[in-house]
Amino acid sequence: MENNPLVTIASTTFNMESFIGEAIDSWLAQKTSFPIEIIVSDDGSTDRTCEIVKEYARKYPIIRLVSTGEHIGKMPNFIRSIMESKGKYIALCDGDDYWIDTNKLQLQFDFMEANPSFSECFTNSFVIDTLTGEKKIAKTQIWDEANTEGLLKHRDDDNVQMSPGHTSTFFFRNQYLKDYPRWMFGDVMTDFPLYMLMSRYGKARFINVVTSVYRHRPDGVSSKGFSFEKNIRRRIFVYKNVNKDFKFKYSDIINPIISDYYLSLGKLLFKTGHKVRGLLSGVKAITYSPSLLRKLLFS
Repeated sequence: MENNPLVTIASTTFNMESFIGEAIDSWLAQKTSFPIEIIVSDDGSTDRTCEIVKEYARKYPIIRLVSTGEHIGKMPNFIRSIMESKGKYIALCDGDDYWIDTNKLQLQFDFMEANPSFSECFTNSFVIDTLTGEKKIAKTQIWDEANTEGLLKHRDDDNVQMSPGHTSTFFFRNQYLKDYPRWMFGDVMTDFPLYMLMSRYGKARFINVVTSVYRHRPDGVSSKGFSFEKNIRRRIFVYKNVNKDFKFKYSDIINPIISDYYLSLGKLLFKTGHKVRGLLSGVKAITYSPSLLRKLLFS
């Protein structure tokens, strides 16, 4: 195996036997002027995912499977894939997504090498619904470069705070994150906290070239046992902790986001018959954004 890869492709899997082969093929198809390694961190798959990865690893020594055979959780597995990475840079791609541009790594590597003030970069991607086959561009609200504040202010077409890019397009420097906040090892979304942590060390860049495909799978890890209430509470938890990690420097941006989530949670709880809990969520929404009360009273 190459001892000094400049880029690590870090991936996570859990029961992805139907997809992991296409993902690995797309990584191996990358045309680069530098050595790479591929880390696949498996979260205790019970299907043939690990067998498939091992078959590829026997043929391509740059591939390494990391697994204890135990289910450790989505976020701990995600962090493990990063901690196992040796490259100067890390490119993320979940095992059920894949790349469609063979120059993806070279494009992002060249940009980062030429721009040391940037700590992370993204590209555009397609989203494919695995049930309907519908394909659409993931990012329509295009941005150029951003600091922490800019990433937090990024909005979609409906003025809702949104991720700056999909995980499968994320490329970042591997020199900064050696320790992770304890809260990140809980039941949280994997990508957004990492984007925020990396923004401490430099700017972010969006390159508007479609390089990857994100599969939206109703049967996927993100969909199984999906609960709208749990999802909202998870996001509230993440934003509260991000705010704390940045010593509340961005409270004026983050608090209204938390307020919006509490308001959505209150509406959801009211709709499902949990009126008291819904009212309490509404009070919390006003607590995080007092101007919301005026909007509610005079709208």
